[in-house]
Amino acid sequence: MVASVIKRILPYNFKNLFVRNSKPKIYIYPNLHGIGLGLFVFLCFLISVFYENNSGLLISIIIFFIFFISIFISHQNINNLSVNFLNEYLLEAESNNFIKFNIINNSNERKLNIDIDFEDRNLINLNFDNRVTSQSIGYQKSTRGIYLLGKITLKSIYPFGIIRTKINYPQKTKLFFYPQALKPTEDLLQKFEINISNKHDEFDGIDDYKKGDSGSRIAWKKSTIKDKKYVKTFNTLENSKLIILDLNAYKHLDFEILLNYSVYILNYFFRNKKNLTFKHNDKIISLTENKESLDQILKYLSDVKK
Repeated sequence: MVASVIKRILPYNFKNLFVRNSKPKIYIYPNLHGIGLGLFVFLCFLISVFYENNSGLLISIIIFFIFFISIFISHQNINNLSVNFLNEYLLEAESNNFIKFNIINNSNERKLNIDIDFEDRNLINLNFDNRVTSQSIGYQKSTRGIYLLGKITLKSIYPFGIIRTKINYPQKTKLFFYPQALKPTEDLLQKFEINISNKHDEFDGIDDYKKGDSGSRIAWKKSTIKDKKYVKTFNTLENSKLIILDLNAYKHLDFEILLNYSVYILNYFFRNKKNLTFKHNDKIISLTENKESLDQILKYLSDVKK
C-alpha cells in the first residue's frame, strides 16, 4: 500500500497544493484528533533529542509520514470536484421548494467520505462513484423577494481521520420567490371565469345521422316521422374577448393579498391554455402557452412594489 502511495506522489506537482488560480481554494488543516497527534509527535521528538531515545525519533518520523500521506490523499480526494447550479431559480414563497444541483467529479478517481454542507448545516455524506451526482436542497422563504443562494461547502476527513480538507463554493445564483398562490374571492373567480365553462352551444339545425354522432343529439321526433335517423347540430361559440389582469384596478384590496390572488389566476390560465394580459403601472406582459411568459410575470411579482 505504501509503495502504491509513493508511486502516486512522485509525479505529482506539489505547487497545486498552494496555487489554485481560478479554482476555489482547498483548505487543509488538522482536526482535533490531528492536533492531538501532532502534539504527541512533538513530545516524541523532544524525548528523542533530550534523552537520545531512538524509539521516540522513530515514532515521530512514522507519525510525521502518516501526516504527510494524509495531507496528500485528503487533497486528492476532494480535488477536481465542482458544484453546478442554475443561474436562477423560480420558487413559491411559503412553500417547500427543492433546488436541484449537480456535483461533478472531473477525474477518474473515486471520491470517498465527502460531506456536503449548505449554509453551515450538513446535508449528506457521499461517496462519488459516478462522474455526475445530482442532489437537491430543501429551501423555504416566508416572504416574496429576490435572494442569493447561500454557500456550499464540500468537506472530507478521509483517509485517517486526522486531516480535514474543505472547499467553499460561494454562489451567485439568484432565487426568485414569487407570492404564494391563494384562491381569490368569489367575485374574482366569476370575473375571470375560473372553473366556469366559457363555451355556449347554440342550436344550428338538423342534419343526417353519421356514424359516430352522439346518441344524445338524435332528433327523435323528425327521425320517427321520416323513419330515418337525424341529429341536431350546434354551433360552439368560444368566448374570445381579451382578458386583462390589471393590478391597478383592485386598489381596494391589500396589495400582498392581491398578488397571492394574481398567482392563482395566472396559474389557472396557463394550465388551461388561455391567454391573458397582465398589467401593472407601465408594465404589460402577455401570458401565452409559452412557460417563459408565465415565468416572466412571476419573476416580476417576486419583487414588485405597489
